[in-house]
Amino acid sequence: MNILSLDIGTTNLRGIVYNAQGEQLASHAVSLPPALEGGRFEQRPQAYVEGVTEVCRQVASRVQVDAIVLTAFRSSPTLVDKQGEPLCNFILWQDTRCAQICQRLRAQDDWVYAKTGSVVNTVFAAPKVTWLRENNPDLYARSYKMMVVPDYLLHKLTGAFVTDYTYGSRTSLMDIHTCQWDSELCRLFAIDQQKLCRLVAPGSVVGPLLPRFASTTGLSVGIPVISAGGDQQCGALGMGVLDASAMEVNCGTGSFLLSITDELRLDNKAVLCNIAAIPGFYVREINALACASCVDWLLRSFFPELNGASPDYATLNRLAASAPPGAHGLYCLPHFAGCGARDWNPEAKAAFWGLTLASSRSDIVRALYEGLAAEIVKGAILLDADRKQALTVSGGLSRSEPFCQILCDMAQRPLRRCRTPQATAFGAFLSACVALGVYPSFQAAVHATNAAAAEERLLPNAQNAALYQTYLKETEAVYRALNGTPCVTPDAI
Repeated sequence: MNILSLDIGTTNLRGIVYNAQGEQLASHAVSLPPALEGGRFEQRPQAYVEGVTEVCRQVASRVQVDAIVLTAFRSSPTLVDKQGEPLCNFILWQDTRCAQICQRLRAQDDWVYAKTGSVVNTVFAAPKVTWLRENNPDLYARSYKMMVVPDYLLHKLTGAFVTDYTYGSRTSLMDIHTCQWDSELCRLFAIDQQKLCRLVAPGSVVGPLLPRFASTTGLSVGIPVISAGGDQQCGALGMGVLDASAMEVNCGTGSFLLSITDELRLDNKAVLCNIAAIPGFYVREINALACASCVDWLLRSFFPELNGASPDYATLNRLAASAPPGAHGLYCLPHFAGCGARDWNPEAKAAFWGLTLASSRSDIVRALYEGLAAEIVKGAILLDADRKQALTVSGGLSRSEPFCQILCDMAQRPLRRCRTPQATAFGAFLSACVALGVYPSFQAAVHATNAAAAEERLLPNAQNAALYQTYLKETEAVYRALNGTPCVTPDAI
């Protein structure tokens, strides 16, 4: 059986066809840069349809496809009519236009966290839809359903109006205890419950492929279409993270740290708890809203000679490696899109300090890498205060050897890099294998396809431990000085 895994990322869309042994047979990718204007992040719905259509057409021309599985980035809503046609652009997860609404509801944080596994925040879908209702009431009144990106694409493929639990747990509208929409949460955000799609478990066959989509792509009518769950959940699965022995670190547009558990733990409001891609499991999660996107900003703004259609990341990595640990006293707070789950502070700003006339380009690159690593390590400490879990990394920035070694040294934990940078697409493939009965369990699928194999294992350099421990404390002190409330206490670091 050949399975097409569609992986819808924030800035890229790709499709990979795997056979039952997990071998790649064909692939195609499309770039989807979001529209950024006045600090707002949006994307045209048609861009996703065009991208998925192109990917499907390209792979179908090369290999037979027997099933489709879809995973996507989370929490980015639009409103659609009864035909499933969008009435506005998708508001992407980085967009913070709903910050005032979140602040208005801040007193409800404890109650919302107990029901949903997250405090009120600008990333999740509900406050974004509340913003649409308050700022465009006519559009809201005309809408039939609220959809996030995977819901919309699954509708295009099958005609179904569904949301799987992993995306539902990122709306602030689903009770994480029951995996059902909650009427009290809907009232809090003033969202009509009937505008929400039917909830299904991740790994569900949503329906057969529609004739109209098949005819435009060359795929076979009626092949099963599966929702694998959110991209970060699938990324953990694709890296073979099936229990609490390891922590997934996905260094993509933003950074996401996930720990898998079979216990619903709601003991720290800085830690998100969502539904996992594996039924019956949960993910405990910390995010930073900007990661690899900061590196792209650095290239675009200060290294134009390295930027372009194929950015020269290799030269940037050589510059970072040529500077010493600590970057000659240059520090960075990489809050280019605000501070994420540790503090849910969309107003936080990025900063470099310690610049002197002796600071070099290499120092600036290394300082950014160290600042990004520090955000990840502080999140890892919140998830695992005893520092027992190894780090399993994937995503675009995981391809940078100096960044991975900085992260390993700063965390003082073993680190393994995933064999394939497309762990999310591979995790979705594994979900489809179990859903379709190719393998009897996730453990069997991981074992049979060698999903847990590591490309490289790194060990921390103990000589850098003291320097980076000081770095963590000092960057946290600067964050407190600039923003007031601390994200992480010095004792925790």
